[in-house]
Amino acid sequence: MNWLLLLSIILGAVVAIQFVRWHRLRARNRELESRLREREEQVHGLQSRLARAQRLEAVGVFAGSIIHNLNNLLSVILGHTRLASGVADLAPAARTELQNVMDAGRMAGDLLADLGRFYSQADLGRKPTDLTPIVRDTVKLLDDILPANIALEADLQPCGPVLASATGVQQVLMNLCSIAAETMHQDQGRIHVTLREEVIPHSVPAVPRPLEAGSYVRLVVKDNGRGMDQESLDRILGSYYGKQPAEEDPGLGLATVCRLMDHMQGVTIPRSKVGAGTTFSIYFPLIAWTVTQANDPLALPDDDETALSGAFKVDPMRVLLVDDEELVAEVLSRGLQRLGHHVTTLTDSRAALETFARAPGDFDVVITDQIMPHMSGVRLVREMQKVRPGVPVILTTGFHDSFHERQAREAGVRDFVLKPCSHLDLAQAIARLDLKRLEGRA
Repeated sequence: MNWLLLLSIILGAVVAIQFVRWHRLRARNRELESRLREREEQVHGLQSRLARAQRLEAVGVFAGSIIHNLNNLLSVILGHTRLASGVADLAPAARTELQNVMDAGRMAGDLLADLGRFYSQADLGRKPTDLTPIVRDTVKLLDDILPANIALEADLQPCGPVLASATGVQQVLMNLCSIAAETMHQDQGRIHVTLREEVIPHSVPAVPRPLEAGSYVRLVVKDNGRGMDQESLDRILGSYYGKQPAEEDPGLGLATVCRLMDHMQGVTIPRSKVGAGTTFSIYFPLIAWTVTQANDPLALPDDDETALSGAFKVDPMRVLLVDDEELVAEVLSRGLQRLGHHVTTLTDSRAALETFARAPGDFDVVITDQIMPHMSGVRLVREMQKVRPGVPVILTTGFHDSFHERQAREAGVRDFVLKPCSHLDLAQAIARLDLKRLEGRA
């Protein structure tokens, strides 16, 4: 019996030990399975982020292509508009309408340039700015493009200067008004824009940072649309100003507003209520500086070709114009010819190099686009400099980051003109080169 009892105790101990081992092994397996699921979730999250980054990259490439094409189309539209406005017997009413087209086209060009900087993460270049004329002109444009069921009202007071980007302010206003219009659908809507100076006596909560005491210019966009509750408004703003990415993208319009306001160091106080509309109050700090006017002796109004025939008129130049877009090359060539220049136009960079190499002395200045198939503008300049060192070259481009300015200048580029550009922009660049040439002789 003692042996049987001892054997039973030993067997029981072995079974207990094995049970404990099995239990521990099972717990460890559950822990490993949990870790494996966490790793799989992490991998899935990384794959989702990678896919989202790839989609955003594709959007950026697509946007870049759109910007390039729109710049060229704007150049054609504005070029032909300028040519039409120069007709001697044009009726005054028609001339006014063409001027309106040019004004809207220039604003569209500024927005395209800013959109290019948005995707390339380039600086927007703040400077002392008077917001009153900028907001007034933007409101006029919005009044033409907003749906007919939406009434746009404005109360704009003269204000002191602020440190801001003019095109950035235009984008903020246009995006806020577009967002407001989308909340109204087919209803009779009203958007009210106000601009005035305001003194803030003490710190006030705002986005993305508190509004400190001081003097400001306040831009308000108020609508009577559907509105939203405070929780939804906080979530949308937090998705752009906060550290956590948004699960759902409420639209590029508000994303643009938030990014531009953050860059210009402005703040906003949003107010919204379901069924009672939304109000965005945007504050720009007043500055003590004055708004300086451009003092470039060659800066001419875009529609004033007669100024080029006055004090800054240059002798007719033999111009080699290179642009792969045939419509752009044609309208720029016609405009320069009308100003008296002799223009040879080519749409293939390889053919342009061959033409230049055959007779390098036949051209006083070369104007070339940067983004072209087969050979970029900077590369074309390098090859031309091998044939004729020192040939004056003007580079045109719709992208600030499509070339490195120092390298372009080292290659032989003398001046830069951003697209969309007109024949007047090119004529002014030619005049600048001629002025520098005369100064060098002196």
